[in-house]
Amino acid sequence: MQPLTMLVSSSAVIPPDAPVAWTGGPPGDDEARVVWESLRDNPRYGTLVDRVAERLFRQDLAAVGASADVGFLRPFYVVHARRIIAALAGTLLRIGRSS
Repeated sequence: MQPLTMLVSSSAVIPPDAPVAWTGGPPGDDEARVVWESLRDNPRYGTLVDRVAERLFRQDLAAVGASADVGFLRPFYVVHARRIIAALAGTLLRIGRSS
């Protein structure tokens, strides 16, 4: 099986059990910090996506309140989490095994 490359586009299919590791320095922005803080216990890619999506959802829910019905938009948080992680891949984040 071919190992995953370090560069990951937003359309790449990544197995949920792919290992993930932070390889850069401290996060430079809020979204990178959410990913960095979600890496506790060395999660695999699928778990990391779920954690990041949940944190982003909870942040928005706390900011606008339950009356805004952000729960309706919850599936979009998973998409956004994948995009954030893909943007960090190859610079601050490694997805897959190192070659």
